[in-house]
Amino acid sequence: MPVICSDWWERKTRYILGRIMKFGLATTIICMSAISARSAAHPAQTAPSKDQWGENFNSPRTKLTIKELGRAFVTDRTVVTYNLFVTGLPKSEHYTLWFRDVGGEPQAEADGYINEEGKVVNVLSDPAHHIAEDPINLKLFGGKGQPFRFGLVSDDGQSRVFAEIIPFPMETTSGACHLSAVETGPYYSGVFIGVSGLQPDEELNVEVRSGSEGGLTKAKADDQGNYRSLVLPQVLGMRQGKVRFDLSSKSCTIGIGFSWGEGSYQFQ
Repeated sequence: MPVICSDWWERKTRYILGRIMKFGLATTIICMSAISARSAAHPAQTAPSKDQWGENFNSPRTKLTIKELGRAFVTDRTVVTYNLFVTGLPKSEHYTLWFRDVGGEPQAEADGYINEEGKVVNVLSDPAHHIAEDPINLKLFGGKGQPFRFGLVSDDGQSRVFAEIIPFPMETTSGACHLSAVETGPYYSGVFIGVSGLQPDEELNVEVRSGSEGGLTKAKADDQGNYRSLVLPQVLGMRQGKVRFDLSSKSCTIGIGFSWGEGSYQFQ
């Protein structure tokens, strides 16, 4: 579960992260100076539906950009800090920042406002009343290919924008082809494979093997030269294992292997 921490804790970040990591409490930290992230002044917002989550459901002509600020190795893993920036949404509205982890339900994490530069903050600056802007800093750590999904939704649900970031991509390149693997189920029980750089409508040989199961199949790239596949590597009677995905065509030969099940998830 994500954790809310305060700006005045920033100087103690290494200690906090060490405690969180030791007990495996979180993979996401949202830092802000407000003592309570969800203000009592705003009623709880209804969670966005998982069936209407993602950039396809953005309000028209809007975009949520997740900008990396830096990386630090803390205890035994890398922590990446991000800020959020929005274009196209009204700056006059109050929003809720939502987070959705792999296999999880959307969780409301913080009040959100959009400042004049488009940055998502927890409190807007009000110099006349001696109120400083309260930035939202996302500090993420996780495994290879793990997506972190965020949404910013107005109180009435009419203004919304979504984005996804993968701090530690699981990918490879061969010639003009690029392969990416994204975790879709906990412990890599599901992995989405995407291959780009193929010729439009190109004939493909695709081989997927998990343990003693799997085999070779014929496939075809789409009219944009892409191929997509969902790999479900579980093998009956096994709690862990290794899977291998390979694709060959006239354009390239490319593949990737990874572990699944118990012990497969490793912080980077």
